[in-house]
Amino acid sequence: MSETSLVTNILKTLETSSSIGMFARDTGGCLISKLAFSRSKDESKEISFAELSESAVFYFSAPAAAKLGADIFSKTNGISKENLTTPFKDLKNIKDPNLLKSIKIGKFSQIASTFSLILPLVFAIAPLRNFITLFNSGKKDFTSVVGLKDKKEENKKQEAKTKAKNLIKTLGLVSLGALALTAASAGLMKNDKIYKKAEPFLDKTLKHLDFTKTGDLELMHYGALIYPVSIASYFYASRDKYEKAENARRFLITVPLLFFGEKLIEKPIHKAFDKKFGTNVMENGSIKSYKEILNMPLAEQKQYLKTKNSAYGLTFFINTMAIAGAVALLNRIETKRNFNKENKQTAAAQNAADNIILKDRIQQWKIKNTRI
Repeated sequence: MSETSLVTNILKTLETSSSIGMFARDTGGCLISKLAFSRSKDESKEISFAELSESAVFYFSAPAAAKLGADIFSKTNGISKENLTTPFKDLKNIKDPNLLKSIKIGKFSQIASTFSLILPLVFAIAPLRNFITLFNSGKKDFTSVVGLKDKKEENKKQEAKTKAKNLIKTLGLVSLGALALTAASAGLMKNDKIYKKAEPFLDKTLKHLDFTKTGDLELMHYGALIYPVSIASYFYASRDKYEKAENARRFLITVPLLFFGEKLIEKPIHKAFDKKFGTNVMENGSIKSYKEILNMPLAEQKQYLKTKNSAYGLTFFINTMAIAGAVALLNRIETKRNFNKENKQTAAAQNAADNIILKDRIQQWKIKNTRI
């Protein structure tokens, strides 16, 4: 296999919106960049756990839960699995109102039950990361985890275990409650009057959150629901003000770029490489996919793949690896600067207080000796 074909096969996988492609993009790009700027072994372990867990939950739990939901809710609604996985845009072709009603209720149940399971899992990641660190190293403060100060507490394993169990129990109850609410809602909507009132809500929900036949979701809509929970989890699990500040900087930069960053830079980059290599990968405002290029005549493929690999590779590097690395470096610099600044101020304040106490004691000694 040539070097070009190896690069093509790697980037072709990253370009797809499949679970595997998205997992490789986010985990590979973000994990490598963040580990490169890690400040301690404990932080490296936390980064690895969080990135791998998040990507696994984000990109694999939804398709798995959706497929399971398709099996369950096709049976409970008396329809075939093929009916339930009919894309929302094609439901207009179904003329039987009873079948259409059953499909919409089944799809809603599938979506609601999937998120009832996923969202508690997402919220659990950041707190569980903290409990693992506390269990293994006894470090409770963020500044200790990243090596800015050396502070750890002994005999914290039981505390970490207890907190983890309580968190899992609470989130488990939330998940069960959401599943019960889903079942109750689906049952009520089988009533024709209630269904008629609920149908506009169902249509909006299915339009934005419907699963594909393989269980994938549109990232824009999926992320708009799942990322707020992830962000809330990180702020909930922040161990001190320095970690809160790091999370704020991270999400203010990365969340907008996650949804819009690639779209902002991919066309100018493809246009520049088209000009350099004399190709038309970007034509009429749209960019040819790897699938389209690989279906072109062999005589044109090599040059077009050269453009595509260069342009897409640079887009991926800038929007994923470079941004993740830049944010990690910014957080490292700012946290250290603020920590040192505050410690100097604290030390100066303490010295001033000590001097006042010392002067007061000297003055009292002088008064006492004068009386004698």
